[in-house]
This record gives sequence, C-alpha cells and structure tokens, in this order.
Amino acid sequence: MSHSEVETPIQTIGPGPTRPLTISAYVPFSNNAETVLEAIRSVAAQTLPPESIVAIDDGSTDGGAELLEAQGFRVVRNQRNLGRGATRNRAMLESTGDLVLSCDATNRIAPEFVEQALPWFADPRVAAVFGRMLDPHPEGVAGRWRARHLLKCKAEMPASRCGSLSTGGALLRRSAVLGVGNFDVALRHSEDAELGERLAAAGFDIAFDPRVAVFCNIRNTIPQVLERYWRWHAGRDERVTWLAYLRLVSYSVKGMIALDLADRDPQSALISVICPHYQFWRSKGRRKRAERGPGFSCLSITG
Repeated sequence: MSHSEVETPIQTIGPGPTRPLTISAYVPFSNNAETVLEAIRSVAAQTLPPESIVAIDDGSTDGGAELLEAQGFRVVRNQRNLGRGATRNRAMLESTGDLVLSCDATNRIAPEFVEQALPWFADPRVAAVFGRMLDPHPEGVAGRWRARHLLKCKAEMPASRCGSLSTGGALLRRSAVLGVGNFDVALRHSEDAELGERLAAAGFDIAFDPRVAVFCNIRNTIPQVLERYWRWHAGRDERVTWLAYLRLVSYSVKGMIALDLADRDPQSALISVICPHYQFWRSKGRRKRAERGPGFSCLSITG
C-alpha cells in the first residue's frame, strides 16, 4: 500500500463527531549522544510523520541534549537521572497526539513504521503496536550472540495480539496508556512489560507486527549483552530462585548452546554457558541497583 493509499483510522470524539487520529512522538535518552540524533531523525523521516517530536533527556552529561537542540529538536530535561519508567511517563504527558510513537535512543525505526502500524488502530481495543528488533549486520561474537538470543533475528515471528509490550519501537494509544495510570515511575527497567500487563488486564490488545521494523543501532560488548539479557528477563522483582536457576541452566544447554553450535559458533556458546550464572549472580544484588546498563538501550521482551 502506498503512502497516498493509507487511510488514517478515525477517532470517535464523544457521542457524535469523528476525526482522524493525530500522531506525536518521543525519543528518551540518557548519555546516548552517539546514537540519539540518528534515532530522532528516523522518527522525523516517517512516510507519515508525527505532528510533534519531543526528546526526553534523563540526566545526560555527554552533550546529547545540546546536540539535539542545535538541530532544532525540542528537548525536555529531567533534573537528574530518574530511570526508564519516570522518563517514559513524562514523555506520554509531554506528548499530545492520539497516538504516540516511541523510539529509543539506541534504535532507529524504518521509514514505514507508522504507516504499517497505523491500520491496527482501526480497532479501538488495540492500545499499542510494537515492531521486531533487527540487527542486519551483527559484528563480533557479542553481536552474533545478541542477534541470535536477544533479538532472535532468525526466528519466525508471525503477527499476533499478545499481552506483552516493548516500547523500544512502538506506537501507543495515549488515552489507553493514561487510562491505566501511565508508565510506573518507580521502575528503572521492565516498565513497558508492566504497562503491557495493566493494558491487557483492562481489556486492551497489544499487537506485535514483524513488518514494523526497529533496527538496533549500537554495538555491545560481552558484559553488556549479558547485562542486557538479564535486564530483559529479570522481571520487576529481579529475583531468580534456585529452581529458576536450574531451569535457566537447562535452557542454556538445550536451547541456547544448541543454537550456537548449530550455527558453528563455539565462541557464542561460551557466552551462553555464562548467561544463566550471570543472571543468578546479578539477581543477588552484587552490583549496585543503580547500574542499569548504558543509557536507553532498547527494552524488548520479544527477545
């Protein structure tokens, strides 16, 4: 379907009049000066561009906010680093559209992202649509492991309605998000998964559409991919029981290592060996809770 053929879903206003849905966008960032400009430019370059874009700076000290302002983008600053939940909460309050496009600072979204996600919102039960994370050119052993086990780039993922949510690249119905209380300001990670649970409990649908592409725009080291895997799977309480630990070890052998060896990648298999032990160690709080990884990495629960 071409741009000119796309029909914007209609929003009912009260009992009578209707109008097309409006779209705004936000990009959250925290010390992501190297990638945030490309992220926000991918938002501005949509075939159906948002009417407004706001960048939310969560306490950066690397000049990212000044870089965006020099390019003419609106930046709203948190006075200190508040974490993902509080930053996304503020982003939804600063946004004005019926639909709000979210793109994390370490990602970029395909030009047709909004155009391909928009038809889902013809159904008023749909509160959010999120896309598939891709890494077209993984570099090094950490990149290969991330593509295989975090992003699952080779896995077949059909479009579906589900109760999970990733906001690394997503289109959100603002009234639904605010109606269930917005993002939890207390959460420093897993804030999108938790919001997805509340939306589902309120009777809304969340759509995953693999055509709606989100590209990972940052390289990770081996420690960073292990931290990222833990953060994506830790849950809000960050607990790993002994029974869960044994299950993680079993999965790393039967699932992860098996995939690595099938791809003739023994180096990645070594990361898979370490992964469950890292998750268990991390859950015991041997690092400061404030250490949540490098800035606003994409938070996907599809990986």
